[in-house]
Amino acid sequence: MNLWLDPKARLILIANFLLVVGSGITWLAVPWLLIHQPNGDAVYGLSSAALTLLIFLLLPFFGKAIDRNSRKKVLLVYYVFALATNLFVIAMILVRGRVEIWHLVMSMSFGSLGVSVYYPAQFAFNQEVLSKDQYRALSGAIEVQWQSGAMIAGGLATFLINRVPLAAILMIDCCAYIAAFFVMSRVPYRKNPKLEANTGSAWNLMLEGFIYMRKRPRLSLVLLGSFLPFLGVMVCVYLVPVFINNALHAGPVVFGFAEASYSFGAVLAGLTIPWLSGKIGLMRTLLLTVGCYTLAAAVNPVYPAVAVFLGSLVLQGWGNAGSRVARSTVALETVPNELMGRVNLFYSALERLLRAVLLAVVTRQVATIGARSGYWTIAGIGLCGWIMIVFCRRFRRHPAVPIATPERVV
Repeated sequence: MNLWLDPKARLILIANFLLVVGSGITWLAVPWLLIHQPNGDAVYGLSSAALTLLIFLLLPFFGKAIDRNSRKKVLLVYYVFALATNLFVIAMILVRGRVEIWHLVMSMSFGSLGVSVYYPAQFAFNQEVLSKDQYRALSGAIEVQWQSGAMIAGGLATFLINRVPLAAILMIDCCAYIAAFFVMSRVPYRKNPKLEANTGSAWNLMLEGFIYMRKRPRLSLVLLGSFLPFLGVMVCVYLVPVFINNALHAGPVVFGFAEASYSFGAVLAGLTIPWLSGKIGLMRTLLLTVGCYTLAAAVNPVYPAVAVFLGSLVLQGWGNAGSRVARSTVALETVPNELMGRVNLFYSALERLLRAVLLAVVTRQVATIGARSGYWTIAGIGLCGWIMIVFCRRFRRHPAVPIATPERVV
């Protein structure tokens, strides 16, 4: 199916591509600059863990915002928030005349807060405005354009990090947000009337997502298991630049190539997984992709070399993105739209809680044992996900019974 023939899908893909390219440069530049500050490794790891825990506490309120309001409005507000954040950090850098640690931590923190709203909202928005027969093609296409944008961002970041000031990089990001805002504002949209019925406290609304998934325990564990490679990737946001700097003794060029290598594998996943899942089924595809990610992560501590590392990232990109494409298809086909935000936010909350713990563990490992040891933890995460999918891959395909609100649960 050619999604470019659908004007709504075309506008969504263009807006996401602009966002990924602009923000991707910043997300590469900020960690690299931060770990080269005094005690930067520890500051980066501990601030990431603290930020993850904060987002965990805020996620129910994010879910409530997504499931009670126009998803299009939520996305547009995110663009405005991201633009304002970047402009504020730029102003502070210009006032101080130099980049300080708190500028980098603030940029990273506000960026993470915004993204925690944007991606669940975008997922629910896509389900709401596009037809069911577009889901598989959409999951693959979004992965391709996300990772293609990340490859471009990686190349640009490699060139820009040591050549232009951070304020200029943030200004590029601002331009991307402005362009994405105008593209997304053109998407035709009519709010799902069932969203009006989503009332109650933020925590109760997220609890409804848990109640829905509790009625389908095997499906819940399959979704969680296929989510764990993403957890590993998020921990690697901290681990990769430290591993390159401390274990490989390489510079920002390798860091840029690392992003491009991962993105290349993810692009391959976006192109191949919809076809592969149609041939062998979604569960076998999940087992293959999660297994590939796990084995690729385990290679790095055994053979710490640049060529091996870049090859490993290609396979990690294919494995993680492939499991995400297949998982997205499963979720789109089994979770009602009016509950999508809450179910996604439930898993996001769980992932954030686990991420905060694992970031603290990996930060301690890096400080005491070395950067190589962190990859054994990442491989263990992937193995746990693979085992979950193996034992729970046979689950009910028909819709679950309607959920009760938390107040009525006995």
